[in-house]
Amino acid sequence: MDVSFDKETEAKLKELAEEANLSTEGLIEVVMHQWANNTGSRVYTGRWSGGEVDGVKGFRYVVQWPFKPGFIEAPGDMVKKWRLE
Repeated sequence: MDVSFDKETEAKLKELAEEANLSTEGLIEVVMHQWANNTGSRVYTGRWSGGEVDGVKGFRYVVQWPFKPGFIEAPGDMVKKWRLE
């Protein structure tokens, strides 16, 4: 899987990862695991009339986060994979 972010988002992800002693990839994996596996996670979509560029109509994405915090009990192999080296 190949994912890219704008510079501002990437900088914020790096900051959050360092606070948690995780690599950026590890932080993304932890957060997305919790989001995808908790009840209430959804992405709603709809047209956005103001966003047309080069003939392609804009779209609005509304991300709904679960209403409860989640936690992962990570065994050593996952800690090793995610930790900031």
